[in-house]
Amino acid sequence: MLTEEGWERWEGWVTLSFILLMLVALVFELAPPYLVMMGTLILFLPLGILNLRQALHGFSDPAVLVIAVLFIVAKGIELSGGLEYVSRMMFRTEKKQPRPGQTVKKSDNSIVWVLMKFTVPVIIFSAFLANIPLVAMMIPPIVEFSRRINIAPSKLLLPLSYAALLGGTLTLIGTSTNLVVLSLAAKNIPELQMHLFEIGIVGVPVTVAGIIYILLISGKFLPDRLVIQPTSINARNYNIVLVVRSVSSLNRKTIEQSGIKRMPGLNLVQIEREGNFVSDPREDFIILAKDLLYFTGVIDAILALTQVDGLNLSEDEGQGQVDLNRLKKNQYLVEAVIASKSSMVHKKISDLQFRSRYRAAVVAIHRHGTQLDRPIGDIELEAGDCLLMVADGSEFVSKHRNNSTFALVSELPGFEPIQRQKALMAACFVFLMVASSAIGVQLITAAMFSTAGLLLTKCLSPRDAMKAIELPVLIMIAAAFGISEAMVQSGAADLVATALMGLAGKSQFGLIAWTYIATTLFSLSITNSAAVTIMFPVALAAAQAGNLDFRPFAYTLMLAASAGLMTPTGCPTNLMVYGPGGYRFLDYIKYGGPLQIVLLLVTVGVTVTLDWWWLWWIILFLLAVCVPPLAARLKWNCLNQRNSRTQEMSSSTRSDNEGLEPNTHDREKISGSAVIMASTL
Repeated sequence: MLTEEGWERWEGWVTLSFILLMLVALVFELAPPYLVMMGTLILFLPLGILNLRQALHGFSDPAVLVIAVLFIVAKGIELSGGLEYVSRMMFRTEKKQPRPGQTVKKSDNSIVWVLMKFTVPVIIFSAFLANIPLVAMMIPPIVEFSRRINIAPSKLLLPLSYAALLGGTLTLIGTSTNLVVLSLAAKNIPELQMHLFEIGIVGVPVTVAGIIYILLISGKFLPDRLVIQPTSINARNYNIVLVVRSVSSLNRKTIEQSGIKRMPGLNLVQIEREGNFVSDPREDFIILAKDLLYFTGVIDAILALTQVDGLNLSEDEGQGQVDLNRLKKNQYLVEAVIASKSSMVHKKISDLQFRSRYRAAVVAIHRHGTQLDRPIGDIELEAGDCLLMVADGSEFVSKHRNNSTFALVSELPGFEPIQRQKALMAACFVFLMVASSAIGVQLITAAMFSTAGLLLTKCLSPRDAMKAIELPVLIMIAAAFGISEAMVQSGAADLVATALMGLAGKSQFGLIAWTYIATTLFSLSITNSAAVTIMFPVALAAAQAGNLDFRPFAYTLMLAASAGLMTPTGCPTNLMVYGPGGYRFLDYIKYGGPLQIVLLLVTVGVTVTLDWWWLWWIILFLLAVCVPPLAARLKWNCLNQRNSRTQEMSSSTRSDNEGLEPNTHDREKISGSAVIMASTL
């Protein structure tokens, strides 16, 4: 018969076994991560390890609610075009033309400089602002920028999350776990006082070491996984004509500066200027107002391109233009396939008078295996042609679904026009949210008021707001809270803490090192706040038993709680980039594992030798100056080689899959974050 103590220990071992099985399932991707984590949580209920309230309390936790609301806020600023201004300030792709005889340095085209564009600002901001809203605001512009320079978002988004975590170690208000440690210390050691930047003594060298690692290794260890690439598989290649308006971001730029030739899934066929055609224009060709740009490409890439400010679609009836960002509320994009016995066959599009007969405008056409180089209106239709039209969506589909003229009629999913006229208003709401959070207003309160303002001013529709919420991410975060509770309630956390600290011995180096390791392990499997809550009394007892100053232990707890790098569940920001980056569980281990070791060595080294903290600063700052230029020259960090390889893969994929047509459900399923990428331009 088990005693009460033996029963509790049995519950702890069972909990640890379930968590180990969960990690195995996540590593081998046996099911979607949110299903694996939720399934693990449910297993604790019949065993009595958790009751229903404890298991589901994560779904009502303020952190989960904040992330849900921030998804809506991010979508509001995204659909208003406000992110364009962020991109223009932080992510300039324009290149200075080299002078005659001047060569372009290899280091100028490196992922190192791309990473520095946003990691350094994010580190500075995260020292004073909450990590979650900062990462939520930065994901869309980084994804959009990666599309413009033809680099996989997976190369950039995990460094974004890590940069936010590292920046939180620079001040006591950088993360909530710093404040948790400080409050626990105030209760147990009243004489231990810290000023705002004191943690920076250890945090600065740790952050610098982390950035050096990110700049050196990201090009090598992070996957080249293009989230937009699946939409190029089995996708229709449309032929479109775009008109450059007089007020356009492309006006008077070369093709190289505009970046339109580097966009995956798109091919610039020719440019028409005043009736003259330039086929396959060179990189130094200067784009002017009223130029007609002829493209072929997959639908998601086309939608991304058409949402560049100052580009209109040339529609079928001659001189008309369509701005997809200024459509009426009832207008949508629809696809219609010409039937084999349709009366439209062998007739010019301009002669069919789509506007008057169907209240629609043809803006693009797909013809199997054919690249068209004529204006849309001059094309003679053939059976099987697929027309992309702007129409009164629901009315057009219901009216012509059974029309013998069309073999298939469907509304195009995922398209969301940008309302640039409301960009300033949306930016104001976001600024007020961040400012009020910085002066002490609860983040959930500030975020909800910001969301209400976006909805009331129609910067965002209720339908778009509901679609913005990433339910799988919220389920994973909420399940992580429940699993954390199971670790505490079953005694599993005490088992692990006692076992690990038993290995430390009595030396200060050993105690601090194992405090860091134990806290990090808890941060990887449970929430950061729970990790420091469990480890604080253990570390305090170890310091008192060894008659040691607790201040280095407090630094260690703060730094270790922000070092949940090796798993998606290590912190909410890791989960937030999981989907947009197309990551897998092993990506976090492969990329975050070595960084975890680097941060362990630096943190323990600085805390054990606090009297020599300035020497660590000098060494690491010298490395920070010397390493980036050297890292930029490494072969795996070169953007030119990576872009050419990606373009070859993309063109090969398109040619291998030419003519295979997905149905509407399939495209909606595979579009994923590529549709988000299109809408963030």
